Amino acid sequence: MTIPKKASLFAMLIMIMLVAAACGDKADNTATTDDSTGTETTAGTDSETTNTEDTENTEPANAEDKGTDNTKDVELGNTEKGSYTNDYFGVSLKFPEAWEFQDAAGMNELTNASSEAIAGDDETKKKQIELSQTKTLNLLMASKYPLDGGQIGPSAMAIAEKVSLLQGIRTGKDYLKATKKFMEDSQFPYDYKEMTTETIGGKKMDLMQITMDAGDGTTITQDYYSSIIEGYAFNFIFTYLGDETKAEIDTIKKSVQLK
Repeated sequence: MTIPKKASLFAMLIMIMLVAAACGDKADNTATTDDSTGTETTAGTDSETTNTEDTENTEPANAEDKGTDNTKDVELGNTEKGSYTNDYFGVSLKFPEAWEFQDAAGMNELTNASSEAIAGDDETKKKQIELSQTKTLNLLMASKYPLDGGQIGPSAMAIAEKVSLLQGIRTGKDYLKATKKFMEDSQFPYDYKEMTTETIGGKKMDLMQITMDAGDGTTITQDYYSSIIEGYAFNFIFTYLGDETKAEIDTIKKSVQLK
């Protein structure tokens, strides 16, 4: 399926929209790659993800986080052919082995490349995106088709952004509301369904579903799942078109495990 370049860009690099949704504490998203088939990276300790001025702002996001040991390593996880695991966030999932995938370094490159297209000449938006990138962990990008083509298909992403109570971000729903506002202010061509809650991987996550006309009568659907884990807004973004590709995404969702 070939769709307009603009629609393809928005659909395949959707992470930049969620990445730019909120402002707050800074997180280190530096990554290193072990080999071409898998990557396991860490981003230092959680106490190192904020600077001295932000220390007072990094309060637990909910009651469940109050007993968290913030000295353990923040990691970007291990991406291999057909699977992703992350011990820090307690998440694992499987995706088709034939799918393309990007490690954290590759996702950072894509994010940087797409930020100019999203912000355009808007200097305020550029600064907002740049700030958010400094505190966001790009974790996983897996897609059925290469990202540099015009063919759009199902994909799965995971990202996490450092948040605090002082931002007013206490739940995944709060984070999704900030995301929606950014999208609406940016006039993205989306339709939004009412936010709901769904259990995925044994954990309740808030869900925002959006749709976009691909330009040829096809509808692109994206499901945004968000929950506060270890002081981060942890997010899954699943993209699909029609029942066949939705079935592929449903299989991935069923494989998710969250501790």
